[in-house]
Amino acid sequence: MARVIDAGTLAQLQAGRIARADMLLFDFPAPTGQRAYFSGQGVLTWSGIDFVGAGNLFHISAIGGVSDGTAVGLAIRLNGDARAGLDASTLASIESVQYRGAPCLVYRAYLHPDTYALLSVEGVFRGRVDTISHNVTEGGEVYMEAAVESMAIDLGRSGYRMRTDIDQRLIDPSDGSLRHVQVTATQEVKWSKFPAATKQKKKFLGLF
Repeated sequence: MARVIDAGTLAQLQAGRIARADMLLFDFPAPTGQRAYFSGQGVLTWSGIDFVGAGNLFHISAIGGVSDGTAVGLAIRLNGDARAGLDASTLASIESVQYRGAPCLVYRAYLHPDTYALLSVEGVFRGRVDTISHNVTEGGEVYMEAAVESMAIDLGRSGYRMRTDIDQRLIDPSDGSLRHVQVTATQEVKWSKFPAATKQKKKFLGLF
C-alpha cells in the first residue's frame, strides 16, 4: 500500500534528526468515552483530540506481522506510579468500564527535533481491546496489561466485507494495487497457449 509522508517530515527523516512519540486512543462506550495518551509530557492536540502526556508509564509491544497475513495483536502495558496517582486501586478502576471490544488506535507522532512541534501523525495499528490483566512484580510494582487484537482478524471471517479498489483509491487515487481483487476469485485463467483441442471419438473397425 502507498505511504504518503509530507515534505517537512521527510526532510527531517532524511537528515536523521526527528523526534518520535507513541499515541494511544481508546474509544470506550459512554459514559467513559475517548481516552487519549502519548509518550511525552504535557498535552499534544491532534485532529481535535487532546492526548495527555503519560511519559514512560505505558509501553506498546512491537507491532509486527507474518507472511501469510495472519492478524497479529499487541500488548499495551500501563505501569503504576503513586506519584502520578496510579496506584493499584486506580488501575483496578478500569474494571468498571466496558472495555472489551472497545476500539484501540495506535499512532506514531513525528516531532521537530528542536521545537518538538508536531510535524505529522502516522497510523500504525487498529485493534480492539480483548482482555486486561492486573499484575504485581516481585518488587511490589503494579501494572496492568491490555491484550489488543488486530482488526485485520475480521478479514479472515466468512462474509466480512473486504476492501475494494474504490476504498483504496479514497486513500490514494493513484494506488491501483487492489484493482483486480473483485475478479480474482471468479475469473477463468487459461494457462495453455492454445485452446484445448476437441477430442474426437475413435471409430472401431468403422462400425461405431
